[in-house]
Parts: sequence; structure tokens; C-alpha cells
Amino acid sequence: MSPNKPQDELAPQELELLMMDYLAGHLDDTAMAEFDTMIADNPQLSQELVELQQLMGLIEQHNQQDIPEPSAQMDQNFYAMLHEAVRDEVQAGQSIWSRLKQWLQLPQIRRVSYAFSFLAMGVLLGHYLQLLNQQASLQDQQLALKDQQIQALTVLSLLDMPSANKRLMAIQLAAMSSQPDDAVVDALLTTLQQDRNVNVRLQALEALRPHANTVAVQSGLVAAMAHQESPMVQVALVRLLRQVKAPGAAAAVEQLLQQENLLEPVRTELNQSLNEMI
Repeated sequence: MSPNKPQDELAPQELELLMMDYLAGHLDDTAMAEFDTMIADNPQLSQELVELQQLMGLIEQHNQQDIPEPSAQMDQNFYAMLHEAVRDEVQAGQSIWSRLKQWLQLPQIRRVSYAFSFLAMGVLLGHYLQLLNQQASLQDQQLALKDQQIQALTVLSLLDMPSANKRLMAIQLAAMSSQPDDAVVDALLTTLQQDRNVNVRLQALEALRPHANTVAVQSGLVAAMAHQESPMVQVALVRLLRQVKAPGAAAAVEQLLQQENLLEPVRTELNQSLNEMI
């Protein structure tokens, strides 16, 4: 080992190895001269060198008492072992971070790290897409509700117009909705009971047919029986009540049969329906 580097750049282990090489005479002339200069400029280093020399002298004396005078080969082996021990100490002084860094650089660990990173990214991306879908669904629901409200207002406005064509247009618009507003359903039931035009009443009944399984609509259909004078509306209405088996329909049909001005075909239809209802 050469003392070319300044002392303050040498690690303690390197300086210790350099001093042992100096005492053992393993340095060349140039290195010896440089180390002599280093010692002359540093009294503390000179003191450490003296202490190391004394320690090595004691070790040598002890060895001379137990075994014959060591050969050159034994001397080389001793310093080789000493160099190896110091080198092991330097390697053992590696920081935990360096070891962790080396561990993370293993191919297996890298693959696991990459897999975990992709998994985390997938979870985050999936959560983000789910939030976007929820937001889009909420926006669609809001738009649908707004459209339903606009449609209901339009239907209600058209049903109040004196023109039968406008009222028919309102009923067609209401029939386009799979889930009409409650106000629209009530307006259709009112139209079925009170509208002056037979065609408008028939169209209102057809618009109510998809919703005739609900209790509210069945109750409204039964109540509308007493207000019907048109044979076509009477027959269409009783057939629908018979089909859905609406509660109270039999009583409404019996009341209608009490009218003396019923056409015979209508009376026959009502009697047949009543027999099936009872």
C-alpha cells in the first residue's frame, strides 16, 4: 500500500496497514521516504507507530519463547493473516443501507418489486376508473331526472289544452316513458275519467296498460268504470281489469250492469268478465 494519498484521506484501517508495511519493510524506497515525511509532520502518527512497533516486538518475543525463531515464510504468513483480518473488518463495516441496496438489486427482488409496483398501479387505476364511472353514472341519472321532469311538464301542459290532437300528443309522449312521473300517471287517470273525446280516453287507457299491475293504477281504473259511457271504452276497460285481476273490479262491473241503456254486446262482455272475476 502506498502513502501517496494525504493522511486525512486515508481510512484508519488503511493507515494501520501502511504502518505495518512500514515496520515490516514491505514498502519500496520511495514509499518509505514518503512515510518518513508523513511521520515527521505528524507527532501523533509517530507516537502510534512507536506503540505499534512495541506491540509487534512483544508479539515477536512471545513467539520466540514458545517456538523456534520464525522463518521468513512464517513472517509473511503472519502479515498476510493480519492484512486479511483488517480487510474483513473493513468489509464488515459496510452500512446497512449498502447491504439493503445490494439486496434490492437481486433479480428476484427486482421482479417482486416490479410486480408489486404494477399491482399498486393497477389498484389505483381501477379505483380511479371506478370513480369516473360513478361520476358518469350520477351525471346520467341527473340528466335522466331532468328530462323526466321536462317531459312531465310538457305532458301536463298539453293535456290541459282544448285541442284533442294536442291531448293525444301528450298521451303519446307519456307512453314513451317506461317510468312516468306520478303526476303524469294521475293526469292519465283523470283523462280516462273526464276527457270529452273517446279517442283520447282510449289512448289514455293504452298508455296506462304497462302500469296496470300497480295498486294505484288499478284503483284508478276501477274508479274510472263508473264514468264511462262509450261502449268501446267500457269493453276495453273491463277487459284490462279482468286481465290484471284488479281488486274491486267485480263490484264496479256489477254497478255498470245496472244501467238500462247498455248495448247488448257490451252487457254480454261485462257478464262474461264478471263470471271470471267472481
